[in-house]
Amino acid sequence: MVGYVGYGDLTSYEELEELRGLLKLCENVKLKAGEDMICWSLDTTGSFTVKGLKRCILENSLSDPGEVFKWNRLVPKKVNFVSWRASLSRLPTFDALKKRNIPVLSDSCPICGEIEESVEHVFVSCGLAQIMWSIIAQWCNLPSLLILSFRDVMDLHNFSSLPMEKAKILHAICLTAIWCLWKKRNELVHSGIPIKLSTLLEEIKVLGYLWIKNRAKKYGLTWEDWCKFRV
Repeated sequence: MVGYVGYGDLTSYEELEELRGLLKLCENVKLKAGEDMICWSLDTTGSFTVKGLKRCILENSLSDPGEVFKWNRLVPKKVNFVSWRASLSRLPTFDALKKRNIPVLSDSCPICGEIEESVEHVFVSCGLAQIMWSIIAQWCNLPSLLILSFRDVMDLHNFSSLPMEKAKILHAICLTAIWCLWKKRNELVHSGIPIKLSTLLEEIKVLGYLWIKNRAKKYGLTWEDWCKFRV
C-alpha cells in the first residue's frame, strides 16, 4: 500500500530538494480519463514519423550545409575521395599543414614555387593547372574556360551545354585530372620526381579511357574516338 509522503517524513535536505523538484515538474501535468499513450510532441498529430523528424531537423538547423559534393560512379571511389577532400580544403597542402602547426620547410607551391600552396592554387591558379584545364577543354570540344575557383571545376559539367551522358563523362574526366595532378604533386614532394605535362595529360586520358570504357559499359569505345571525345 502506497501512502502519502509529507515533508515531515523526509530525513535530509537533499530529499527535501528532490521532492520540491518533483512537485514542480508535476505542476502543469493534467491527468485525463482513459488509457495511457505515448505522444510525439514535435508533430501536431502526436505521431512519430521519419519524415516529420527530418522536417524538424531541417527547420531547426543552425548551420548551412553548403554545397553538396557530387560523387561520380564512372571513376573509382579513391578518385572521388580526393576531390571531395579538396572541396572541403582538407588535403594536406602546405597552407593546411601550417594551420595544423605541422612544420614545413617551405610553404611555396612545389610545382611553380611562386606563392603559398593551397587547394585553390594547386588545382586552379598554378600555371601547370591552367595549361592542363585549357588542353582538357580543347580535347572535350569546350570553349575557352574561365576557371576562378575549385568550385568552378566541380561545376564545369553543369555549364558545359553537353547532353547529360556526356556531361557526366566530362565530370569524370575532371575528377580524374584532379586525382592525377595530386598524385604527381605528391611524387614531386615526397620522391623528387618532376612533373611532365605530357605525362600528366597522357595518364589522365589513359585512366579516363579505361574507367569510362568499363564503368559506363561502353565496350565499343575505341581509343581514337576517346581522343576525339566521341563518346
